[in-house]
Amino acid sequence: MLLGLAGLILEATLLPALKMAGVKADLLTVFLAIFAFLKGAPRGAALGFIYGLLEDLYLAKFLGLNALTRMVSGYLMGLSKDWLNQDNLLGPAILAFLATIGQGFLFLLVGHLAGFKYPWLAGLLNVVLPMAVYNGSLALLGYSFYQGGAAWGTRKRKIGS
Repeated sequence: MLLGLAGLILEATLLPALKMAGVKADLLTVFLAIFAFLKGAPRGAALGFIYGLLEDLYLAKFLGLNALTRMVSGYLMGLSKDWLNQDNLLGPAILAFLATIGQGFLFLLVGHLAGFKYPWLAGLLNVVLPMAVYNGSLALLGYSFYQGGAAWGTRKRKIGS
């Protein structure tokens, strides 16, 4: 949960200066992709709901919409735990890419059903797709750091220092 709060703070302060293709990264999706990849569907859904609710409370609009979309994507990403190799660095990157697209589509769909009028094609092509590439790249980088840290910790425990 602390990582989610840190992600929200970074998204509000530092990441607007690090925009690529006009979009900023969604760190909550990146963290959720890595977590769900490692821990599975139920825990991915729970963390997705918590991250989404934090974001809803932070943004103070559309209460529950982000919680729903992140919970669904956390669950779906967590299903990959049983059929993707945990050593594959591309796993979380692909999951973050697909989750960003899925969350964007679900957000647009639920928002449309709630009466909000968004430009679907422009939203998907100009915002969601570049953000998906950005999030996938960050998930690859973040998971490689995680794997390196885990390997270092294992070596330290083996040699006893």
